[in-house]
Amino acid sequence: MAVVVRHELAGCEGFRVESPQGLLGWVEETWLGSAGEPAALAVRTIDGRDGLLLADEVESVLRESELLVMRPESRLLELDLPRVEASSNGLAASWRTTGELLEPPDPPGVLARAQLAVRPWRLAPPRSPGADPPFWQALIGMYVALAVIVGVMIGLCFLLARLVSGNAV
Repeated sequence: MAVVVRHELAGCEGFRVESPQGLLGWVEETWLGSAGEPAALAVRTIDGRDGLLLADEVESVLRESELLVMRPESRLLELDLPRVEASSNGLAASWRTTGELLEPPDPPGVLARAQLAVRPWRLAPPRSPGADPPFWQALIGMYVALAVIVGVMIGLCFLLARLVSGNAV
């Protein structure tokens, strides 16, 4: 792996992780080595499991697409539950691998990909505060709100007619 790619691993939290089989998950955090350089990535798979991807197993980082691509022969190590230990210096948190290989989840089907599209925060960093939704979402929201208001008004008119005359027609 090139040194440039290792350097680019810093700050890629929230990037999508693609394997040769397709979408694998997203980067939760970057783990640093003893020299302070990125050594591994904690990855949350699309089925909710946690794994560790070593920096040498990364093929490329596409910052503009927020995408990280794994090498074809790369492997994901299973992460154990995080641990917190109290000591005289305060708290120490650690996260270790179980030593087992984590089988990649099946690529998402049409329905699962649609669910991931509805929950984009699962695959990308959160939106910056004050960011407006896309125009098409705002337009659909307006039409839905208008349809609900018109439906409620029509329902109230029929209810009022039924209460006054005893007949809704």
